[in-house]
Amino acid sequence: IRSPMSPSASAALPRCMSWHGGGSEELTSPEFCCRLSGSISSLAAAGSDEEVAQHSKDVHGSLQGILRWLDKVSERHLMRNVVTQLLRNNVPVRLVSCLASLDFEAQKDVTRLFAAVLKIGRCVGAEDQVFQYLQDHTQILDELLRGLGLPGIFPYCAQMLRSCTMYPQLVAQLLDKQATSIIMNLVRHANFDISSEAFSCLRELLLVQKEVSSEYIEDHFEDFFLSYTELLQVEDYVTQRQSLRLLAEMLLDSSFSMVMTTYVDHAQYLQIHMNLLTDKSRMIRLEAFQLVKVFAANPYKTPQVHRILYRNKDRLQRVLTIFAEKDQLPESVAGDVEAVMSLLQELGPPPRDKTHNRTVTAPAVVHSLALSPPIC
Repeated sequence: IRSPMSPSASAALPRCMSWHGGGSEELTSPEFCCRLSGSISSLAAAGSDEEVAQHSKDVHGSLQGILRWLDKVSERHLMRNVVTQLLRNNVPVRLVSCLASLDFEAQKDVTRLFAAVLKIGRCVGAEDQVFQYLQDHTQILDELLRGLGLPGIFPYCAQMLRSCTMYPQLVAQLLDKQATSIIMNLVRHANFDISSEAFSCLRELLLVQKEVSSEYIEDHFEDFFLSYTELLQVEDYVTQRQSLRLLAEMLLDSSFSMVMTTYVDHAQYLQIHMNLLTDKSRMIRLEAFQLVKVFAANPYKTPQVHRILYRNKDRLQRVLTIFAEKDQLPESVAGDVEAVMSLLQELGPPPRDKTHNRTVTAPAVVHSLALSPPIC
């Protein structure tokens, strides 16, 4: 399949050697795109296993040709041209749809090309064009979210989902599709590899475009933390520790200041983290402390949070003393423990007036405390 063009236009385009089909020939980028498009169509129409295998091989050859071409070209207008050709031929949506029919190496190349289209789109000023394409083909994100839980294709879908976080508009679109809920369910998947890939996607979805994700959590606070709290209480050590760590990263980041302000108003969350301070795992205790200190350092505690801390301050001080002595804490964490114990020591009974007002903005509440580096 060849894209029609004049001899002079063809001569102006970079060429790359292709061994597609057994012989060598020089192809231009539009020709590679057309050949890939044709190979995908043939694969979709294949009936027998032999035909599927042959056309999968053809798709792989075409993918490698385009990727080699992209590796050699640096001119912005040429890179933009290949992105336009791929979008015009609906290559991204068709590749995602046939991902399960491709072999291992071809699946890896699909993820490379998908990421390349998104990256090149940003680099050459075609960001709006790429986003508009994905907005017009919403099934791509749906397929990637669905594929994240399928044993045969989940690592490739995970990589493509993470590539989408380059675009704040795509993060917003994923969040609107309730991606956090879908992904958090997969974090609890029995398959460890699926669970790990899902958590990696969740982390990037929440932290790469912080302004977008923080606004979403503010608007969907109850639903988001209803699901997230389940991750904090699972029996799986890796999931629990990673979830505690990610939550602390969010709450101690100024981009999530309003989320933090709402979170520390909820006494039930304080109780969860206080209970985890006595967990048998040293690392779970450490991650739980990173969150307890957020509640303790908040000068505008709700009456219920204040009451819980006051009634349990002696017990908390004993727990933190044992925590500091037993767990061989690094200097930065030990300093935070001392600060929290001092705050608890000075904490008086909650005022009888149950009115709860804030007179300063949220970022001033606890951001003097930093997230301590992980201990391996």
